[in-house]
Amino acid sequence: MQGVKLVEPSIIYRESFLEFIKDVKETGYESYELYTKAEKDFNEFIKELLESSKGINIPEGWVPCSSYWLVNDLGEIIGVIRIRHYVDSEFLQMIGHIGYEIKSTHRKKGYGSKLLELGLVEARKIGLEEVIITCDESNIGSRKIIEKFKGKYIKSIFDRENQRNLLQYKI
Repeated sequence: MQGVKLVEPSIIYRESFLEFIKDVKETGYESYELYTKAEKDFNEFIKELLESSKGINIPEGWVPCSSYWLVNDLGEIIGVIRIRHYVDSEFLQMIGHIGYEIKSTHRKKGYGSKLLELGLVEARKIGLEEVIITCDESNIGSRKIIEKFKGKYIKSIFDRENQRNLLQYKI
């Protein structure tokens, strides 16, 4: 797993990120909605991500959120992690502090574990000693990653909007 690192969002990764978005859309991840702005105005998208990490100009009902991209030594974006600085509503309690995706061509290769490992370091830097992380009950890979990092099962949640069961853990 050499040659990968977490980076802050940057315009220098524009082409690679647009490829990442295409993959997210094609694989049906619901997080695609988070990235549609990047397809329209990439510079503005980057500006908003960086501002969000500082709590600047965040939409009502949202919380500061730091985004990082897992990049290999070729500059390819392999994954994305979002770290919410706090969870202060019922909805945010449900989805937790951390959300992440791995590009489909890089799944089952250890990158999800590396992404969460590095993301937990960043979470500690913003003062989070404990994080809530949720995954779809059917996402065995994500469950194994969370459990690898000693995630303690909290509860199951039925997501009415998406008609699925979620499992919530604390790390």
